[in-house]
Amino acid sequence: MATAFTESEKEQIRKKLMEAAEDCLGKYGVKKTTVDQLVQMAGISKGAFYQFFPSKEILFFKVLEEFQVSLMAEGMSVQQASGERTAEAFSEFLYSIYQRVRHSFLMNIIQNGEMDLLMRKIPVEEIARHHSFDDLIAQNLFSDFNIGSDPHVAAASLRAIFLSMLHVKEIGEEHFDGALEMLIHGIALQLMGEDAGDE
Repeated sequence: MATAFTESEKEQIRKKLMEAAEDCLGKYGVKKTTVDQLVQMAGISKGAFYQFFPSKEILFFKVLEEFQVSLMAEGMSVQQASGERTAEAFSEFLYSIYQRVRHSFLMNIIQNGEMDLLMRKIPVEEIARHHSFDDLIAQNLFSDFNIGSDPHVAAASLRAIFLSMLHVKEIGEEHFDGALEMLIHGIALQLMGEDAGDE
């Protein structure tokens, strides 16, 4: 019989599972992390795990989403404090977000080529929901910067830049940061309708 948890216990267990998943993704990656490891770190049974998440991949996906939300919230609070609404400010904002990603637990699975593996294990409807979620974040971000471009195309452009981090070696590690900065700046100029000569 499934263990009945109080709402407070559920919240604590979910938090512990998310923290364990982030830790394991950074150390071991997707393939080498097991449900057994996760439940041991969270202090619950393997059976109880499935009351919270249908698979370790869905748990990992939720961790990635929460990381994305926290990054954007942090970045937006810094940006709002500065008050700048130029393409240059937008570029710096995006570049700082991508750099945070590059130096996070997420890079372990990106460098090990496991992002594609993880995404293949996520149901199509979850991916579609996440893209809608990306679009919503983009709309809020673009609204703050007074950007009038199609939010779906703009969000897809930002996703494309993010996906370039899957190919750092192929692009060239030595020049990747410079190329990333250039791509971001080019998109920022287009989204904000500024010419390179305006700055």
